[in-house]
Amino acid sequence: MHVRLLTGVLVWSLAPGLWTAPAGAAVGQSQPEEAAAGRAEAYRLFLQGRHLENQGDIEGAVRAYQDAARLDPESGELLAELSSVYARRNRNDEAVAAAREALERDPENQSAHRILGLLFAARASERSGTAEDARLAVRHLEQARETLLSDYNVELTLARLYLQTDAAQSAVDLLEELQKDAPGLSETGMLLARAYEHVGRVGDAVTTLEQVVAGGRPSSRVLRRLAELYGKDGRWSDAVDVYERAVELNPRSARTKRELANALLRADRPARAREGLDELGTLRPNDVYGLYLLSEVELELRNFDAAEAAARRLIEVEPEGMRGALALAEVYSQKREHRRVVEALAPLLENATDRGLRPEQVAGLLGRVGFAYEQLQEYEAASRVYERGVELMPNSLAFGGRLAQAYIDAGRPTDARRVLGGMQEQHRGSLTVTRLEARVLGDEGDIDSGVALLQGALRSRSQQPRAYLVLAAYYGHYERFDEAIDLLESAANRFTDDTSILFRLGAVLEQSGRHMEAESRFRRILDLNPEHAATLNYLGYMLADRGERLDESVMLLERAIEADPYNGAYLDSLGWAYFKLDRLDRAEPLLQQASEQMAWNSVIQDHLGDLMLRLGRYADAIAAWERALAGDGHEVERAAIERKIGEARRQLERQ
Repeated sequence: MHVRLLTGVLVWSLAPGLWTAPAGAAVGQSQPEEAAAGRAEAYRLFLQGRHLENQGDIEGAVRAYQDAARLDPESGELLAELSSVYARRNRNDEAVAAAREALERDPENQSAHRILGLLFAARASERSGTAEDARLAVRHLEQARETLLSDYNVELTLARLYLQTDAAQSAVDLLEELQKDAPGLSETGMLLARAYEHVGRVGDAVTTLEQVVAGGRPSSRVLRRLAELYGKDGRWSDAVDVYERAVELNPRSARTKRELANALLRADRPARAREGLDELGTLRPNDVYGLYLLSEVELELRNFDAAEAAARRLIEVEPEGMRGALALAEVYSQKREHRRVVEALAPLLENATDRGLRPEQVAGLLGRVGFAYEQLQEYEAASRVYERGVELMPNSLAFGGRLAQAYIDAGRPTDARRVLGGMQEQHRGSLTVTRLEARVLGDEGDIDSGVALLQGALRSRSQQPRAYLVLAAYYGHYERFDEAIDLLESAANRFTDDTSILFRLGAVLEQSGRHMEAESRFRRILDLNPEHAATLNYLGYMLADRGERLDESVMLLERAIEADPYNGAYLDSLGWAYFKLDRLDRAEPLLQQASEQMAWNSVIQDHLGDLMLRLGRYADAIAAWERALAGDGHEVERAAIERKIGEARRQLERQ
């Protein structure tokens, strides 16, 4: 008797005359006749086993299959059938043992290979699964494929294993063949799209899913995956359309509604995103993912109080999580409340081990806290944070570069040089490393050697705008404005619509006193991007500082603040424009807010001092000017401020 499994159905091939063989062997029968009789009895027991299993008598069925296997010792198929009985009852160890015994009798038995492959695949998918489980599953399933008709369970399971074991090209080959045989199977399309992604064929992945969607009634899962790929490609409007179809198919899925809201946000439709999240919040008020996204949406809508409320609600719902603190820190960051960013995130770093945070999560927190300290001009604190980052990720260009920069800003060039020396081997040729090395040289007095370094970097990167910007910034830092202008004009001719180049050129022209040319460059940027906030601010401030076209200055600066409402530099600019217009009531709150946010900025403190003097508040003026003298000292004349302090003190004494 020979039995084989074909697409899940047992097919029996019996030797001639076996159907009429007697139930037992007669005395004096020849050896072939005895064997035939044994096979006939085995067949009867097989049928009995099937019947007993259908009746729910599993132990009786097992005994029948075991007896049948003893009567036909050459048959592997009977043991494979016994294995399948065990497998259907989740008696997996017994199923494995029976299937392996079947393969000892018949090493090419496809039924046994199929059962073993599926069992080991199930093990591999569990948390306790091992690489060996996956390897055995692949080996057995590959041998189980040799059938006339495809067994889709085997094929798809094997494809998943190929993806799991970094054999994506094998998955592509298998699934492309399967797709030709049955092009309408959505599961095949889903897996093939995944396989294409793994081998870098993202366009083919999108096309495959589009064909699945166009070919019939796609599942919500297929639609969500296609929308996700659209999002990865930046096609957020297309993603929105597909997510909306997925929501229609599965309106109770909170996850799909969140994904739709996220796509709406990325497609610059935050108001629609909030509508969806409000609806989701009514149904699931404690949905942590929804609350996090709601905070992000409210930030995009510039509803800072609502964003903070959503973040605080998230902290209440998930007090031991980190999402709420991250959302709250993002609100503070956009409001330029950098001290509060540190306060929100520091507890997470202090208890990172107890919270079980992964290294990449700790790294993200360190990056945010370090940046906040930099914005506060607290470079020693920033360097301590980045030292921890380098310890966590020794080969990180980001942490190494930030640490070196913090050392430079803290006046520790020797430490910066040490860090950069350690980065040379790992990041040879990095423009970041070269930029920082040049800065160390410049701060130590060897400006020309720094120039030579950056010029060499530019020669090998002549097609990269950033290389021009780095050298121009270096020239500007050391007030070599003519060289910066020549370089940037050359870059502007090469990269005609690059707003970064044009902005830097406009700034350097203004710093060198060439105001008309600077204005021309800034207006070119606004032609390209009318909402370029940094340009709106720079041009508006330049006009205000010179007392020219003050109404236009105010208009430009109001547009800049609309884009970035808590930017201290923008607030100072608008306050200064109102000061020039003698609208002191409008100037005061703006300059006060800018002064509190950027206490280290000498120019801003000087502006506030001038306002306080005009208002006759001499003590406040003196305090502001003293902060200006203690600040960074950029773009102010120390002697002039000291004279103003002296005059204010004399006025104060007369009162």
